[in-house]
Amino acid sequence: MSERAGDDAALSAELAALAPLLDRISAPAPAKALVEQTLRLAAVELARAPSLLPGVGAVRAPLPAGFGPELARLLATALPALTLGVAWATLVLRLGPGWLGAWLPADLALALVTAQGVAALSALGLVTASLPLVAHHRALLRTRGANG
Repeated sequence: MSERAGDDAALSAELAALAPLLDRISAPAPAKALVEQTLRLAAVELARAPSLLPGVGAVRAPLPAGFGPELARLLATALPALTLGVAWATLVLRLGPGWLGAWLPADLALALVTAQGVAALSALGLVTASLPLVAHHRALLRTRGANG
């Protein structure tokens, strides 16, 4: 521990001796053209709308006509299946360890049932989260079909 304190003291002394020398060194200023170009590019970048992902421009297009009703229709269709899926996952998580525990060690049965429940709920979540994308696509198809 004392060796480390000695190293710190020696380093502090060397830095204190170098500080006046480093203060006398001046870095050259960047070229005026480089500064102007950087400021111009920064102003353009700051004027852009913020993006959701780096490198991807913000989408300013409005949602297609009929997006809301299409999303409502898809949600109304998916809600009964979502309810049944959540009920099934709950039933499996509640009764599965006891049922599997008759043939397998309790920890293994719980792990298998938990993995099944997590997989089922993840799949339900992914399908439900994709509904706005499907509604957007279907609304675009309907407007293109009406226009074309």
